[in-house]
Amino acid sequence: MFENVSKLQLTLSFVMVFIGFSQAFSNWGEKRTLSLFFLTSSILVLILAIIALIDYRKRQISKD
Repeated sequence: MFENVSKLQLTLSFVMVFIGFSQAFSNWGEKRTLSLFFLTSSILVLILAIIALIDYRKRQISKD
């Protein structure tokens, strides 16, 4: 699943997670449902990005 992930895609995924967390934080007061959506989706994307980063590192080590 993560064999064709590039360094740019990994960087963009972490930026997207940061944007999601900041949206969840800024909407927390008035739009609680929307902020919970941003929070849960950002956590899910963060977990997938960490798995992709681990897989990317393993591929880099095995190339050397």
